[in-house]
Amino acid sequence: MTELVIDDASIEILKKELLKCDASALRIFIGGGGCCKRFEIVMVKKALTGDVTFKHGELRIFVEKEIALRSSKIEITNDEHKGLLINLTQ
Repeated sequence: MTELVIDDASIEILKKELLKCDASALRIFIGGGGCCKRFEIVMVKKALTGDVTFKHGELRIFVEKEIALRSSKIEITNDEHKGLLINLTQ
Protein backbone atom coordinates (compact mmCIF):
# COMPACT_ATOMS: atom_id res chain seq x y z
CA MET A 1 0.00 0.00 0.00
CA THR A 2 1.38 3.38 -1.01
CA GLU A 3 1.65 6.03 1.71
CA LEU A 4 0.98 9.69 0.84
CA VAL A 5 2.70 12.39 2.93
CA ILE A 6 2.12 16.12 2.39
CA ASP A 7 3.72 18.84 4.50
CA ASP A 8 1.55 21.63 5.95
CA ALA A 9 2.91 24.34 3.63
CA SER A 10 2.09 22.23 0.57
CA ILE A 11 -1.42 21.54 1.83
CA GLU A 12 -2.12 25.28 2.10
CA ILE A 13 -0.71 25.95 -1.39
CA LEU A 14 -2.77 23.13 -2.91
CA LYS A 15 -5.99 24.26 -1.19
CA LYS A 16 -5.54 27.78 -2.59
CA GLU A 17 -4.90 26.43 -6.08
CA LEU A 18 -8.00 24.22 -5.93
CA LEU A 19 -10.14 27.24 -5.05
CA LYS A 20 -8.49 29.38 -7.72
CA CYS A 21 -9.04 26.72 -10.42
CA ASP A 22 -12.53 25.77 -9.23
CA ALA A 23 -11.37 22.14 -9.01
CA SER A 24 -12.28 19.47 -6.50
CA ALA A 25 -9.06 17.42 -6.53
CA LEU A 26 -5.52 17.29 -7.80
CA ARG A 27 -3.87 14.69 -10.02
CA ILE A 28 -0.25 13.54 -9.99
CA PHE A 29 1.01 11.99 -13.21
CA ILE A 30 4.11 11.43 -15.33
CA GLY A 31 4.45 14.16 -17.96
CA GLY A 32 6.99 15.02 -20.60
CA GLY A 33 8.43 12.46 -22.93
CA GLY A 34 11.57 10.67 -24.03
CA CYS A 35 14.41 11.24 -21.58
CA CYS A 36 12.70 14.26 -19.97
CA LYS A 37 9.91 12.65 -17.99
CA ARG A 38 8.79 14.48 -14.88
CA PHE A 39 6.05 14.38 -12.28
CA GLU A 40 3.30 16.93 -12.71
CA ILE A 41 0.38 18.12 -10.61
CA VAL A 42 -2.82 19.50 -12.15
CA MET A 43 -6.09 20.58 -10.63
CA VAL A 44 -9.00 18.40 -11.84
CA LYS A 45 -12.67 17.69 -11.21
CA LYS A 46 -12.46 13.90 -11.60
CA ALA A 47 -10.03 11.02 -11.78
CA LEU A 48 -8.99 9.28 -14.95
CA THR A 49 -9.64 5.57 -15.41
CA GLY A 50 -7.11 3.60 -13.38
CA ASP A 51 -6.07 6.45 -11.08
CA VAL A 52 -5.54 5.60 -7.43
CA THR A 53 -7.44 7.91 -5.07
CA PHE A 54 -5.96 9.21 -1.82
CA LYS A 55 -7.63 11.44 0.74
CA HIS A 56 -5.48 13.68 2.91
CA GLY A 57 -7.72 15.69 5.22
CA GLU A 58 -9.87 17.81 2.92
CA LEU A 59 -7.71 17.10 -0.14
CA ARG A 60 -8.49 14.43 -2.71
CA ILE A 61 -5.47 13.35 -4.71
CA PHE A 62 -5.62 11.15 -7.80
CA VAL A 63 -2.34 9.42 -8.63
CA GLU A 64 -1.57 7.82 -11.96
CA LYS A 65 -1.70 4.05 -11.44
CA GLU A 66 1.89 3.45 -12.61
CA ILE A 67 3.25 5.84 -9.97
CA ALA A 68 1.18 4.29 -7.16
CA LEU A 69 2.16 0.74 -8.13
CA ARG A 70 5.89 1.52 -8.20
CA SER A 71 6.05 3.54 -4.98
CA SER A 72 5.78 2.69 -1.33
CA LYS A 73 5.68 6.39 -0.39
CA ILE A 74 4.76 9.59 -2.23
CA GLU A 75 5.87 12.76 -0.48
CA ILE A 76 4.88 16.30 -1.48
CA THR A 77 6.95 19.07 0.07
CA ASN A 78 7.32 22.78 -0.49
CA ASP A 79 10.73 24.30 -1.15
CA GLU A 80 10.64 28.10 -0.91
CA HIS A 81 12.95 28.40 -3.95
CA LYS A 82 11.78 25.49 -6.13
CA GLY A 83 8.07 25.28 -5.24
CA LEU A 84 6.26 21.98 -4.76
CA LEU A 85 8.40 18.87 -4.99
CA ILE A 86 7.26 15.26 -5.41
CA ASN A 87 9.53 12.58 -4.00
CA LEU A 88 8.96 8.86 -4.38
CA THR A 89 10.28 5.97 -2.35
CA GLN A 90 10.23 2.59 -3.98
